[in-house]
Amino acid sequence: MKRFLITIAIILGGTAAAFAQPRSAGLRIGATGLDAVYQHTTLNKDEFIEGTIGLDFGVKGNAGFKIGGAYNMVLARPALTNKGSWAIYAGPAAAFGNVYDMVTYEVFDEKVKYPDNGFLFAVGGQAGIEYNFEDFPIQVSVDIRPMVGIHVNDGKFRDPGTNIVVEGFESKSGFYGNGLTGFIPHLSVRYRF
Repeated sequence: MKRFLITIAIILGGTAAAFAQPRSAGLRIGATGLDAVYQHTTLNKDEFIEGTIGLDFGVKGNAGFKIGGAYNMVLARPALTNKGSWAIYAGPAAAFGNVYDMVTYEVFDEKVKYPDNGFLFAVGGQAGIEYNFEDFPIQVSVDIRPMVGIHVNDGKFRDPGTNIVVEGFESKSGFYGNGLTGFIPHLSVRYRF
């Protein structure tokens, strides 16, 4: 019984400590997509976990979905203004989902590139600068999150001119080229709670 009570106390204490940490939720938009974003500060106040889920804009206007995450460390807290607080952060990131990317097929001895959807797994990094307003609980940040990884499609070729689906191609895997658009800055606005 004593072990049970100690275990319950540890679980409740850990849960209370986790929920006592600052959190924020909001939207992140940029060249690669539109995401719902959630941040949770760890017990060390200079580290936070960021999770995103949302639309990947893909190539040529074909949208997919992507789930991503980053583990960021605050590198500096410059005093750039009299009110509010600033933070410069960076850390590793990863993502997976079903997205569109350019795929090369050989059709009648001719190489054809077209956007095709498929599974994505990518790793990369995130770096940014964040501002926390003093008078109301809003955070605004600008960041980059470039990704490199693989894109695996289903092997079906859809002719863009006639919209006819041609099956029988092998599934292809290749470099996820759209992840490099993560070098274009993204804007996040989050509510802090």
